[in-house]
Amino acid sequence: MSAPDPTSLTGKRFPLRDRYAHVVVGAGSAGIVAATEAARTGARVLLVDEHPLDPGLIGLDVPYLFGGRMDAAVQNPARMEERIVAARPGLEAAMEAGVEVALGVCAWGGFVRGDVTRALPQPMLGLADRETAWLVGFERLTVAAGARDVVLPVQGWQLPGVMGARGFWATVELYAAFSGTRIAIIGDGAAARDVAAVAERAGIPIAARIAAPTALRLQGMAEVAGIAWRDGDVWREAACDTVVLALDVVPNIELLDQLGCAIIWDAARGGFAPVLGEDGGANLARIFVRGDSAGTAPIARLPWMQVALADDDALVCACEDVSAGDLRALRPPRYLDAAGPVGGLAAIPAANADHAKRLTRAGMGPCQGRRCRESIHALLSRETPVPLASHRAPLRPLPLSVLAALEEDPDLRANWTGWFGIAAQWLPHWEAVPDNPEFIGGRLSGPEVVE
Repeated sequence: MSAPDPTSLTGKRFPLRDRYAHVVVGAGSAGIVAATEAARTGARVLLVDEHPLDPGLIGLDVPYLFGGRMDAAVQNPARMEERIVAARPGLEAAMEAGVEVALGVCAWGGFVRGDVTRALPQPMLGLADRETAWLVGFERLTVAAGARDVVLPVQGWQLPGVMGARGFWATVELYAAFSGTRIAIIGDGAAARDVAAVAERAGIPIAARIAAPTALRLQGMAEVAGIAWRDGDVWREAACDTVVLALDVVPNIELLDQLGCAIIWDAARGGFAPVLGEDGGANLARIFVRGDSAGTAPIARLPWMQVALADDDALVCACEDVSAGDLRALRPPRYLDAAGPVGGLAAIPAANADHAKRLTRAGMGPCQGRRCRESIHALLSRETPVPLASHRAPLRPLPLSVLAALEEDPDLRANWTGWFGIAAQWLPHWEAVPDNPEFIGGRLSGPEVVE
């Protein structure tokens, strides 16, 4: 019989910074209402929101497509926090009702007991700010994480100056830090109308509103300088320094999916959305969903996406430089100088988003697929939607120094599997390698090792 696995979670402590009766993730209008109502029942409530963001996340277009159009004011977190509180007056009422509000704090993971996590003593949420990460316990969790932008892979979409509808709104009204001077809006639905209203309130000139072009080109080398589109048989142009992709938004379901909540494809709710009961409860006990995370009202974006993806040169994943042609061929990254499987995507009866991601690296960049997930899904789906690509913790790009600050059980920390120089990958990690008895658990354990 093998010895017990010292890397197992069984019997380990999970140090918690605090415990709450109710945690709400997302301080938009839906999250503020949920937290305030819970606090008025006498429950201890924590409301967290990742805004104001670390400028590094803004540069990675997380969680929205910001397009490099934030001014230097975002470098001052205290000033940004003041602006966010001013933009969301319900926060003050929530605090007066007894809600503990934590701004600039993201939820990077959620953990509940399940088939592979039976050792967890209670539900926990992983949180982080710019300096450290920690865990809190909860009895009830409400996810009100809102929605994010859909990116259309038109020529030049990766240039600075290309924004999403939510990114534009956040830059203008939440942060009051928009650095552009003249915008063009692509889209003809609710998202486009909202962008136009935000621009008009802020006095930002609108150079063009483009409903449904048959062809589209963004102009500029280092950044956006204008836009050209075909209107029937005529090409039109407009000078602008910002293009807002206001096609649609999709529900932010990453935390729900990572927790293990049931997610289904529901076009009427904007794509992948959580399975919910009449009370907004997920299939997992004590987890509820409010606001845009529960679903959004979509517009007919699929024809636009398919037209853009028909071009093999269309850049789908900017982080990893993967084109539509690379995805169709399931071509490995170019630095490997290798070919994909014979026949590529067409030879696979049932495409799998995670399989395609591992073969091509599409969606594996620092934005964690937020800019390309819908494009990849549309290309792989062909006739029927493919399963959702998996979400894993951490759900936000975090510096290693932040994650390293997470307090852990000393026994757990001492037995993390090594990532380099593993002599025998298929042996239990706690057993000695036959030809090197000092190499245990993926790390050297002999006396010459300095701890």
